[in-house]
Amino acid sequence: MNDIFLSSIFNDLKPEEYKIHFARRSDSGEEPLNAYIEDFSNWEWWNKYSKGKNDFNRKYIFSLINFYPENDTWLFGGIWKVVSTDMTKLPRPYEIELVEDYSEFIGRLKIKHQYKKRSTRVKMENYFQDMIVKEILAEPYSTVAFPGYRNIDLPFKTLESIMKKDAVAWKNALSIKGIYLITDTKTGKKYVGKADGENGIWQRWGDYILTGHGGDVDLIKLVQNNGFDYVRDNYKFSLLETITGWDEYDIDDRESYWKRVLMSRLEEFGFNKN
Repeated sequence: MNDIFLSSIFNDLKPEEYKIHFARRSDSGEEPLNAYIEDFSNWEWWNKYSKGKNDFNRKYIFSLINFYPENDTWLFGGIWKVVSTDMTKLPRPYEIELVEDYSEFIGRLKIKHQYKKRSTRVKMENYFQDMIVKEILAEPYSTVAFPGYRNIDLPFKTLESIMKKDAVAWKNALSIKGIYLITDTKTGKKYVGKADGENGIWQRWGDYILTGHGGDVDLIKLVQNNGFDYVRDNYKFSLLETITGWDEYDIDDRESYWKRVLMSRLEEFGFNKN
C-alpha cells in the first residue's frame, strides 16, 4: 500500500511561513502528550515556552506531540499563529492563538517521521515533504497508554487525569495489590506504601488524588503546611512491586523491605514513620 504524505492533506500551506515544533520529553521528564491529555491549556503553554532564544520567529507554529507509546510517531497538536513576541517575558515570550484551519485533526492525526535531532523547533520546509500520515483516529486521543508495571512513573496531574476519565485499561491493571512509591520531586523525599484492599493500587492512589495525603501522617503535615497545589505540582507515583497469590501474606514484610532499602523511615530521605 502506498504511503499518504502529509503534504497531500495540508496542501495549501506555505512551509516558509512555519516552524515545526517537535515537542518531546523535557529535561525535567515531562511528556507533552501527558500535558495535552491533562488539559489543552497545558499543551498551549508548551508552544509559548522559550529558554531564551527566539525559535518561533515565523508567522505560524505547526505543533507536533511526541506520541511515545509508538516509535517515530507524532500526534498533531494544531497550528498556532504567533500574535506577538516579547523576549523580556521569559519563559513564555509568545502570545499565540489557535488557527481554526485543520483543527479537526488535533489529537486525531498521527504522523510518521524519524526525527531524531536535538533541536525541537525547525524550519518546516526541511521536513514537511517527508512526513507520512500514519493514522487518523475516530476521536481525539484522550488517555495515557498503560506502559506496563515496570515502567509506571506518573506525575500527580497525569494520574489525576487518568482517574477522572476512569480509564478502563489502567483501572483493570492497577486493581492489584502491591507496594508503591510516592516521590516529592522538589525535595526528593519518598513515601513507601502498600495497597492490600479490594481494588488495590487503583483504590489507594485514588485516595491521594482526592486528599493529597491518603491519611498518612507525614503527608497530612505536608499538605497542611504547603497546600494541595504543592502536592499536585510535585508528587509522582511509581510501582515498586506487585503482590499476587500466596505472596499476599508477605505484603507487610515486602513493605518493610522497601522502606529499608530506600531509607524512607529516615526524616532526611522520606516520609515513613514506621
